[in-house]
Amino acid sequence: MHSGRKLWSIFGPVILAFALVLILFSLPIKNKHSLQTEKQAAVSLSPIVFKNQSIKKQALSDHNAKFVPFFGSSELRRMDRYHPSVMAARYHNYTPFLFGSRGTQSLPQFFNINSMENEMTDQKAVYIISPQWFTEQGVQAPAFKYYNSSFANLTWLQTANPKSPYDRYTARRLLTLVGSDGTVGAAARKIAAGEALTDWDRFVINSRVKLLEHEDALFSEFQTNKNYEKHILPNISKLPKKYNYDTLYQDAVKTGKHDTTNNRFRVNNSFYTKRIKPHEKKLANSQKRVNYTASPEYGDLQVVLNQFKNTNSNVLFVIPPVNAKWEKFTGLDMNMYYRSVEKIKFQLQEQGFNNVLDLSHDGGKTSFMEDTIHIGWAGWVKFDRATNNFIEKSQPVPHYHLSNQFLGSKWRNLNPTPANLQRFKEDQLDK
Repeated sequence: MHSGRKLWSIFGPVILAFALVLILFSLPIKNKHSLQTEKQAAVSLSPIVFKNQSIKKQALSDHNAKFVPFFGSSELRRMDRYHPSVMAARYHNYTPFLFGSRGTQSLPQFFNINSMENEMTDQKAVYIISPQWFTEQGVQAPAFKYYNSSFANLTWLQTANPKSPYDRYTARRLLTLVGSDGTVGAAARKIAAGEALTDWDRFVINSRVKLLEHEDALFSEFQTNKNYEKHILPNISKLPKKYNYDTLYQDAVKTGKHDTTNNRFRVNNSFYTKRIKPHEKKLANSQKRVNYTASPEYGDLQVVLNQFKNTNSNVLFVIPPVNAKWEKFTGLDMNMYYRSVEKIKFQLQEQGFNNVLDLSHDGGKTSFMEDTIHIGWAGWVKFDRATNNFIEKSQPVPHYHLSNQFLGSKWRNLNPTPANLQRFKEDQLDK
């Protein structure tokens, strides 16, 4: 009896835990979310919504509600009255579904987009692409792990093709960022080496995906926050009833002036007080050595473009500016910055991605920037006009023609002078 109790004390908790897991995954999956839940998820910017699938896939399939994916990073968190989600709620016939926070650069976005492949097919999207992503290291491993999940990795591995240069590239990047351990690491090693997965590999991957699908659907109702109630609904009534671009832009300029009175950089007062003022002296000339022209991010962007090609997605790319006063103070080389912008545009347009809104020269306009690198107020108004025109109006069917050369080190490290871009085109693309 004594030995029985001892065995139970050792193995009982394990047995109970296993039983609870079985019960948990035998519960019925809730396949239908309310429109209110979809709207909350669309502006939550939660890493859980970003990583998981149930709500976002349903929302993008809901053609009556007309959700449109907006991919980006930390700029999407600047939710003033002119934010695209507020403007759309007031004036437009669609709802942006926001995917982005600090660190959601091209590779996290790729796995996110790949997980919604069916929902993205033949649809429109907006993709904000910041030159600040294109650092020497590219996306950092902690940020990638924070926004990426085993669910997304395994979903990608279900169809990863070892003969595809895009999938081999993605597998190598995955190994660099998350390591080679576990099911994901073992499968990624094979794909990176050009080896096919075995039937057993696929059985394990598919089994894990099924369990994660169940878990995702079961807990999806707990993935949202109160951004919709706190930041979207209260701001809708602050906008004029009728849309007029010039009026909205002028109002936004006035609002921005009112909110940027305590600093020389014309950034939001609270941002200056909390983020800049305590460190201001140390930040002078702090960006003199920054370089955005050579980065693994260019290859990561290429796999995103290939994914958009695979789904035939019609995409508007937006390149935001930096605050002109701030870049002067920190010593950012603007010639370098504009070369990086030209390199991004070259990569897009040479492959048929012709819808590009280049705001990179607007960083000195009054009330265009809310802080050092993020648009707000007047910037959002201009952004909204362009995105609304793209979404609401019929667009030509895209014709994409991708080149594997954009995955390689020659492109990644190319100094994008006009002469070098022309030489790359002649030597690598026109063969």
